[in-house]
Amino acid sequence: MRAAILSLAGWAWPIANTIVTRMPAASALQHRADVSACKLKADQDVYLSAGFGYEFNCAPSVGTLSAFMIFVDFSDQSANESSPESLYDFFLPAAAEWYSTASYGALDLSVAADTSRFYRMPATAVSYNWDRGLTAEAHEHYIQDALAAYNATTPPVDVLYIVPTANATAITFSPTFVGNVTTRDGTYVAKKSVTFGYDGYRTWGYLVLNHETGHTMCLPDYYPYNGSATGLFIGGWNLMGLISGPSPDYFTWDKWRLGWLADSQVDCVAEPGQTSHVLTPVEVAGGIKAVVVKHNDTDALVIEARSSTGLDKMSCATGLLLYTVSTRIETGYGPVKVLDVTPRSGGCAGDELNDATLTLSGVSSYTVADWGVKITLVAKDDEDYELMVAVA
Repeated sequence: MRAAILSLAGWAWPIANTIVTRMPAASALQHRADVSACKLKADQDVYLSAGFGYEFNCAPSVGTLSAFMIFVDFSDQSANESSPESLYDFFLPAAAEWYSTASYGALDLSVAADTSRFYRMPATAVSYNWDRGLTAEAHEHYIQDALAAYNATTPPVDVLYIVPTANATAITFSPTFVGNVTTRDGTYVAKKSVTFGYDGYRTWGYLVLNHETGHTMCLPDYYPYNGSATGLFIGGWNLMGLISGPSPDYFTWDKWRLGWLADSQVDCVAEPGQTSHVLTPVEVAGGIKAVVVKHNDTDALVIEARSSTGLDKMSCATGLLLYTVSTRIETGYGPVKVLDVTPRSGGCAGDELNDATLTLSGVSSYTVADWGVKITLVAKDDEDYELMVAVA
């Protein structure tokens, strides 16, 4: 697509508190493309590529995702909880309910647990040298130590959860092991494992389980790995970025890839012209959820409607959210980037991007100049957003 700045002046005018719209003649509107054109194919050479069909023995995202949870402590940081049940209750059923809501009922997170006791790890918590940059080998060693301490047959599951006592401050954060999980004798246990850490108890709450389980389904991290601000790429618009952000629900792009949205709920634009669309908010079931504008075989622009309901009830801004997706960029380096349609606004809830939405009361039109795409919010009827997309 060649770059161009387009004008849609005349589509809508505010008169007092009423928005009067003028729809273009039918001949001026282009037919939408077949939705398959916008299903960008994953790049198998890119770690956790954000495209469709990524193959990495991912945990299921539709139907039942089965998990087994065990609890551990250490000689130097032992449990003083009366029972592991209090830690099970810390995560569940809230995390499972989160998935049920986010997936519109498509995913059932089913977690069995042995809450009979804490199993003592063979080494001290400090000796595991838990820190950012933990190697896969060290992580696997910890998991296999936990399985050896458990010393019992685990049921066949998709994900193994290992939960330490809340006293284990040396186990500082909660990574996901994305390789096959086995015991030291080679017995298969699970597709992936999440090993929880002190950050869940101190900062993130139960949502750390949803973030890390997202990785087991092969979703990438949307925060930067280079130490920059957590909201650098997407603000607080998805818990795969900032877990505690005000709008943690998954992007429609994620929901589409995970099978939570039907193809009929996505409008695809893959050719030059002008198209009209009506979107319903991400947070509620039903309706068209996204407009995807294909730039090329690896990059697309996504437009979705966000509200302050459901999982995003703490959102500090609503309206049309715009972001780019690239299947060529690996996890932690910006595979998704929110476009700031209100630059230098100061943002809200602690991040400049948290108010980056098109609204009728603020910025209502935005041009992606390098891509030759202009998006204009035309009208809002209750929670339905009408918009025009012009592609040069």
